[in-house]
Amino acid sequence: MNPNSELDRGRLLKSIETSRRQMRPFREIRSKMVRDYVGTYYGSGSTNVEERQEIIMNLMYQTAETYTMSLAANRPRVLVTSKHPQLSWFSHHFQMSLNNLIEEVHLEEVLRSAVLDAFFCLGVVKVYTADAGLVQLEGTDEWVDPGKPFAESISLDDFCFDMQATHWRKIRYALNKYRVPYEKIKNDPIYDPDVVKAISPSSDHLDNHTGEDPLRNMNKGDRHDDDLEPNVELMDVWLPREQLVVTMVTGKNLPPLSVMEWNGPENGPFHTLSLCTDVPDQIIPVSPAMNLKGMNDIINGLLRKQRRQAQRQKDIPFYQAGSEEDARRLGRASDGEWTRVDNPETVNVLKMGGVDQGNQSFGFQMRDLYDRMAGNLQMMAGLGPSSDTLGQDKLIHGAVSKREANMQYRVVDFAKNICQDMGWLLWNDMATNIENEYKVGTSTFRTQWTPEMREGDFLQYNFELEPYSMMYKSPSERLNNLTNFITQVLMPMQQNLQQSGGMIDIQELVEINAELLDMPRLKQIVKFEEPKGDRPGPTPEQPPQPQKVVRENIRRSVPTGGTQESRSNVMQQVLSGGQPNQQQVAQMGRSQAG
Repeated sequence: MNPNSELDRGRLLKSIETSRRQMRPFREIRSKMVRDYVGTYYGSGSTNVEERQEIIMNLMYQTAETYTMSLAANRPRVLVTSKHPQLSWFSHHFQMSLNNLIEEVHLEEVLRSAVLDAFFCLGVVKVYTADAGLVQLEGTDEWVDPGKPFAESISLDDFCFDMQATHWRKIRYALNKYRVPYEKIKNDPIYDPDVVKAISPSSDHLDNHTGEDPLRNMNKGDRHDDDLEPNVELMDVWLPREQLVVTMVTGKNLPPLSVMEWNGPENGPFHTLSLCTDVPDQIIPVSPAMNLKGMNDIINGLLRKQRRQAQRQKDIPFYQAGSEEDARRLGRASDGEWTRVDNPETVNVLKMGGVDQGNQSFGFQMRDLYDRMAGNLQMMAGLGPSSDTLGQDKLIHGAVSKREANMQYRVVDFAKNICQDMGWLLWNDMATNIENEYKVGTSTFRTQWTPEMREGDFLQYNFELEPYSMMYKSPSERLNNLTNFITQVLMPMQQNLQQSGGMIDIQELVEINAELLDMPRLKQIVKFEEPKGDRPGPTPEQPPQPQKVVRENIRRSVPTGGTQESRSNVMQQVLSGGQPNQQQVAQMGRSQAG
C-alpha cells in the first residue's frame, strides 16, 4: 500500500469506512452500558431524564469499580532481569530508570482507564514518543516531556481497525482519530505545508463525515461551535506490513500530512485488552458488561415495578352498616389503647395493592444470579465474608481467585507488553536523561540513565520484564503477609539470623502494626526505654537463649445471622409460602455475618 498513491488511499479509506460501520453496533451498545454505569442522574446528555428508565440499584457501577480495583489498583513496577549474569547490575539500573518513567507518565491511570474500557468492550492503549507527531493530546498533560516515551488510553469512539481480520496479528491497519488546533499543524514542520493549505478547519465536535454521536457528547446537551479555536480532525494510521505510520485528514482523500517509518516495537503502537475469552473467528471479544446487562435490566425493572406496587399500597378501614359507634371508637383510639367494640367482625381494614411476593422472590433470585455471573462480586469487592467459617471463606476466595485468574493474566500480560514497549522506546531514545536514586544501607546513591549508556541493540540483552504490584492489597493483607514472613521464615531461622548479625526490630514492628491496623495507641501501650536510633546494635557473639513456645488452639462456634446469600434463600422461602425451620428463624433474628 502506497500512501502517496491516490488510488491506494481511496481503497484504504473505503476499507476504513467499512470497518467503522461494522464497529458501530459495538460503540452503540457500549454507550448504553456506560449510561447504565453512570446512573440516571449523571447529567442529561441528549436524552430527557424523565424519559429514561431510572437505575435504582446500580450494579454495573459496582461491578466495574470492583473489577478495576481488583485488576489495576496500583501503579505497575517492573522487574528487569537478563539471561546473562554479568548484566545483572546493568539490568537493575535499567529497571530503576523504567520504573521512574512509569511513575512520571502516570501509567497506572492509563491502565485503569483501559481496564474500565475493557469491562464495557475493548481497552486500547497507544505507546509512542511524545514528540513523534503520532498523537496530539487533546488536553495539556503537565507530566509529559517532549521526546519521552508515553502511553495514552484511546476511546473506542476514536479507534478503528481492520474488521475483516480474524485475529489482531492479521490486521492490515489500525488507527486512532484526534483533534488538533489548526494553528498547531500550520506551524509544525513535520506536516506537509501544501496539504495543510488544502484543509478546512472547523470547530464542531460532531463527527460530520459519519453522523455518529461520540460518547463524549453524552453530557453536553445541544452541541454548538464552542471551541476556543478552529480544529482539524486527523488520524494516525498504522500499517503493519509497510511498517509505516501515516497521518491523514479524517474522511478526506487528501495526500498524507506526514509519512513516518515505524522504528518502534514490531507489534506497533497499539495494544488492546479484553477481559473475557475471544470469540471464534471474530476480532472483537465479548466483554463482562455484555453478559451482565440483561440481568441488570431485569433487576432494575423489577425494582421499579415493586416501587410502583408499594406506592399503590393502601390500608382502608371499613365497617358494616349499624357499626358506626364501633368504628368511631376505634378511629379515636391510640396505639395500644384498650377499646370496647360491640361487634369486632363488622369493623376491619382492607389492604389493597402492595409488593407482589412472587416478584420479590424472583428479584432476590436474580440478584444472586447476578452475583454469581459477576464472579462472586461480594467476595471480590470485600463486602463481607461469604460463609460462616474462616476455612469455608478461604475456599470461596480460592474459587474466586480461579475465576479472576483469566482476567488477571490478561491485564498483567497487557501491562507487560506496554512496559516492554516503553522500555524499548526508552532504550532507543537518544535524548532522555532519567535520574535514579537508591539506598545501600544508610548511604544514598544517585545515578543517571543517559543516552551514552545504551550500547548495542535492546533485543541483544534478552531483558525479561515482569510487572507486579498492580493488584490491590488492603492493610490487613499486608500485615498478614508480614506476620507470616516473621513466623514462618524469620522465627525458625532465628539462630542463623543472630549469627549473621541480624535481629528483629521490635520497635519498628510495633510501629508498622500501629500504622497498618490504624491503631496509634499501640505505641502508647508498648514503651521502649531507649529511642530507636540510640539502641546498641546486635551482638551475634552471644548465643541465643532457648525459647519455649507453647501454642494452644481454641476453636469456638459463634452464632451469626448468616451470609447475605443464606438470608436471601430464607427470605425467598418465606415469600414463596414455605415454612423455615427453627434454626433459620433464629438466624434471621441475629445480625448478618460480616
